[in-house]
This record gives sequence, C-alpha cells and structure tokens, in this order.
Amino acid sequence: MPASAPVADAAPVEDAAPAPAPGPSAAAPAASSFEAAGALDAVAVDRLEVERGAIGRVRARDVVARTAALGGVAAGRVSVERGIVGGLAAREATVRQGVVRGMLAGNAHVERSLVRSVVANHLETGPGTWILVAAARRIDGEARVLLDWRGGLAVGIAFGLIAALARLARRR
Repeated sequence: MPASAPVADAAPVEDAAPAPAPGPSAAAPAASSFEAAGALDAVAVDRLEVERGAIGRVRARDVVARTAALGGVAAGRVSVERGIVGGLAAREATVRQGVVRGMLAGNAHVERSLVRSVVANHLETGPGTWILVAAARRIDGEARVLLDWRGGLAVGIAFGLIAALARLARRR
C-alpha cells in the first residue's frame, strides 16, 4: 500500500463526508472532527486526533498526536506525545517525548524532547529537553539550549566581521 494512501481505520467522525478513495494524492475531507490511524497526505478539520499514524500536512483548530509523524501542522493548539513533527505553527504547543524540526508558537511547553529550532513568545521546558536554536522572549525550565538569540546574534556579528575582513583582503 502506498505510504500516502489512507488506511482502512482512518475514518472521519461526526458530521464528516465519506473518506476519499485510496491513492497517491488522497487527502482527508474537511470535517469538524477527525480521528485517524494510518497515513494521509493532508487533513483540514476543526479537531484532529491521530494515534500511530502519519499525516503530511494538517490545518486544524486543535491537534492531538500520540506516537505519530506529522509533516507540517498549522493549528491553534497542538499536543504531541512520542511523535515526530517536521514543522508546526500554533498559538499553544506542547511536545512530550518527541522530535520537532521547527516550532513557531505563542506559548510552547517542551518536555523530554529534541527540538531543532524554536521561535516563541514564552518557552517553558522540562527535564531532558535539548534545543539547538531558541529565540524566545522568555525561556523557563531545564532545557539545554545550544544557541539562544543572544548567542545567535554573537555568531552573526562574528561571521559578518570575518566576511568583511575576507572581502578587504581579496581587494588588495
């Protein structure tokens, strides 16, 4: 079965339209609520709960993912437990025991997770959290942050000076 085809037990609930036919470009129908287990290309709903599944892109008001892989998420509220996310944009984001490539959030809470980059107004972290790059107005918690906004600024200035010196040396 192709990775992008819906799995038989991925079905919309409540007042949703029938599921699309399996195929490489199958996308879930717009619905008020959607429960999924399996793989889908795209989902646009009010509330999404996915467990042990994979979705390419999600646009929803609320997203709850447990042991799932999500390519991109745009939502008001996102909660990920033991999952992998390519990128997410949300007002409220919570990640527990997950891996996130990029996160843009108003308020973010991350526990026992690995995050490549975070841009947030308020970032709250728990134990066992590793963050490569963090740009936040306020960072609270026990995370190990490799590069925050102040470090990024220092690296940028150093890189700019080295590039300027190299350009001057080339002119002579």
